[in-house]
Amino acid sequence: MRNPVQDYLEQIVAQCGDAGGEVAGYIPELAAADPDRFSLCLATVDGQVYEVGESDHRYSIQSMSKPFTYALGLHDQGIEAVARKVDVEPSGDAFNEISVSPDTGRPKNPMINAGAITASSLVAGDSGDERFARAVEWYGRFAGRELELDSSIYSSELGTAHRNRAIAHMLREFGILEGDPEEVLDQYVRQCSVAVDTRDLALMAATLANGGRQPRTGEQVLDPALVEHVLSVMTTCGMYDAAGDWVTAVGMPAKSGVSGGIIGVLPGQVGIAVFSPRLDPHGNSARGVALFERMSTDMEMHLMHVSRGSRNAVRSSYSLASARSNTHWQGADEEVLDRVADRAVVYELHGDLLFAGAEKIVRTVVEDAPELAVFDFTHVNDIADVSRLTLLALRDRLREEGSEVIAVDPSGVIPDPAEGTDEASPRFTDLPSAIEWCEQMLIRTYCGPREEPDPVEDHPLMRDLDETGRAALDAAMTRQVVPAGEVVLAEGTDFAGIHVIVRGQAVAQDRGPDGEVTTLVQLGPGTSFGELALGTRDRQETTIRAETELELLVLSAADLERITAKDPAAALQIWRAIARDGYRVADRALRRSAVRVG
Repeated sequence: MRNPVQDYLEQIVAQCGDAGGEVAGYIPELAAADPDRFSLCLATVDGQVYEVGESDHRYSIQSMSKPFTYALGLHDQGIEAVARKVDVEPSGDAFNEISVSPDTGRPKNPMINAGAITASSLVAGDSGDERFARAVEWYGRFAGRELELDSSIYSSELGTAHRNRAIAHMLREFGILEGDPEEVLDQYVRQCSVAVDTRDLALMAATLANGGRQPRTGEQVLDPALVEHVLSVMTTCGMYDAAGDWVTAVGMPAKSGVSGGIIGVLPGQVGIAVFSPRLDPHGNSARGVALFERMSTDMEMHLMHVSRGSRNAVRSSYSLASARSNTHWQGADEEVLDRVADRAVVYELHGDLLFAGAEKIVRTVVEDAPELAVFDFTHVNDIADVSRLTLLALRDRLREEGSEVIAVDPSGVIPDPAEGTDEASPRFTDLPSAIEWCEQMLIRTYCGPREEPDPVEDHPLMRDLDETGRAALDAAMTRQVVPAGEVVLAEGTDFAGIHVIVRGQAVAQDRGPDGEVTTLVQLGPGTSFGELALGTRDRQETTIRAETELELLVLSAADLERITAKDPAAALQIWRAIARDGYRVADRALRRSAVRVG
């Protein structure tokens, strides 16, 4: 089954086509790049990666290395030591402007070239070679694989690095750089020439989104406090002199590179990377900017968007094999449900469903591939448009596979556009009703052509007896008719025997701590009640009430005692049948409780 998230990404890529721009011309190798290459990758904080285009095409990381070099400098030297060499203020200038403080000589921030060259010098190591080796290994830990230098890009860029060479020597003159500025410059150019693909960059961004923990390897690469520091600088400075427009329109920490890449970080949710070599006047990928703007709007990714969303939208998920309804089905139907109940799965959701939450739900359902998927929206506060559309697309995909989605939505948080038509999903205001409906559908689907069994004859008390035992039982049982609404067994009364329903519906009820009456189980033809009192010192713990007129077969307590005394062989069969049915009911209750606790 295709993933609707993948469909969405492919759709917006098709809609956000050529946005104009030109490839970077001041570095020969970049000038020769194919302007029409494209890729988009989105990586979640638990390591799922979605890819569109040539995601394995490699290119130089360029300025997208700057946040990670800065992070390494912070890791090696500490925030205060780094702050003495490079500031964190937006410059409002292009990436290659000589933007330094007139009194201290400090570069304005580590995202422009002057600050990035300074940050390179702050990586621990006795030489440029050693610092570069540590930097490229550091990048690889974010990407989750070893990265390498693109030597052709390095040679091409170093040969044209006249402006950066001037910046490095100026920083040495101001005392910001210590040692040979040519060595630092060489290290910086090599860092910008590390080869990556868009998948690498998405995972590097996702590591920052995940508080510094690499989603695939699980390594805590960067301390969360330093992650906050790096993301703050990316937000205000990462897009150079377009930073204000970016924060307003997109609203997420980001960094661009003149090779045509942009990385974006949505903390706690996703890392995104786009590659398209045509640049706008600010040196940012023109098509990349357009795609980020579209995704931010659709997915409500703006950092100023107010939400109560949680990291995990799936509160609990379980199949009906673990948590059946309170309906007591007749024997043949029970056997069918015991065999196929795991084909229906409940997904209890909560919080505000933003894109990351919907993506997690979709991925979970795609992996489970249930025949019936119950989405319980009871504890969902709000749902983003993109999440609603994604879940509706998931319904379409499931239906293509012959499955169905059932909604439990008492507050109407996800209106169905097909409401009132045959295309609408089954909807319920409570989960037990939805589960019972699923059980009915499974029974209808998997019972196949068969004669309708006599519900009474299929009850374990009848079915599991031999001729002698059945004869003793038939001689003892009496028929009763109970009007609708009347109490059959009252809570607190003595054990009154076993009651098998021939016709009609009954409910078992109890009172909660607040005194409110709660229905515990619904009982139909072929089911029985009263026997559970045998496990509670012969005292009835619930009230059994007729919902409709009931016709019953009753084995009274007195008759059960008489058979036990006069016909031990028949009594043994009856008691075994009672015990088997009781254990089956108790097992189901325990499984349901275990799922709820889990």
